[in-house]
Amino acid sequence: MEFREYWRVFKRRAWVPIVLLVVTVATAGALALLSKPEYKATATVSAKSVGTTTSGQTLSFPEVATSNTLTQQVIQKLGLNESADHFSSHVKVATGKSDAYTITVTDPDPGQATSIANAVAQLAAVRYQTVNSDTASSVFDDAVQKARALFLKQYQDAVGARVAFDRQHPGAVNAKDASIVVQDSVVRLQEQVAASALTQFETSTTTDFVNQMTATHSFVANVVDQAAAKPDLSSRYFRVGYAAALALILGIGLIYMLEYMDHSIREPEAAEEMVGVPVVGIIPRATAQTLRPARGGAR
Repeated sequence: MEFREYWRVFKRRAWVPIVLLVVTVATAGALALLSKPEYKATATVSAKSVGTTTSGQTLSFPEVATSNTLTQQVIQKLGLNESADHFSSHVKVATGKSDAYTITVTDPDPGQATSIANAVAQLAAVRYQTVNSDTASSVFDDAVQKARALFLKQYQDAVGARVAFDRQHPGAVNAKDASIVVQDSVVRLQEQVAASALTQFETSTTTDFVNQMTATHSFVANVVDQAAAKPDLSSRYFRVGYAAALALILGIGLIYMLEYMDHSIREPEAAEEMVGVPVVGIIPRATAQTLRPARGGAR
């Protein structure tokens, strides 16, 4: 079947998708107007890191705001009777300009939508700071403990070597054997070097700890705009548009299904192909316009 034949079939039954489209849009529109509207509440949070933080894996604000821990905190705080999955389905976190993040909650109850959005914003702002601070502190402490253990072991080994040498060679500094005097100097020098390294490490650690404490508190987050519920009309338009598109697709499909099931002969070529002889004449459909010349009317 060529494109012209498809187009001819479509024009002949174009009323099918049109009627279906009109009925569907009217029905969907009426149901959307009569249904209880949903409300959308949006709170804005500014979350950022000022200055240089210590090494370690930090969490972004959207990750904190959508975490299971925060979800459970909000559910318990507001006394909501719903699961974490259902709660997360109508809470959306989006990145805005600069360091601003929007928390949008959709709910049939405007009061509940507002309460949830504000609760998520407030708790997420606090948790964003504490979680990242704890993460940085943990990484810092682990690294310090490993390095301290290494320097302390070096110092203990050096002290042990010096004590063992003193016991084997008492008064070695005044010994007549020069090699013993040299060994005495070496073990004491090693002890001094190990002690100096441990002292420098502890001094450096204290300085780094102060800097690290400043860095861990450099995660700042605060609510800059409280949520206020507003009717969400976009969902209604979406449902009506979705229904219209579906009706149009089904209508077009119905056209060609009816054509497939229709075995009527409508074209001269089809008649010639069926009977095997050429068409010598066509009797037009009897309408008022075609019967007017037969009755002597004006052409």
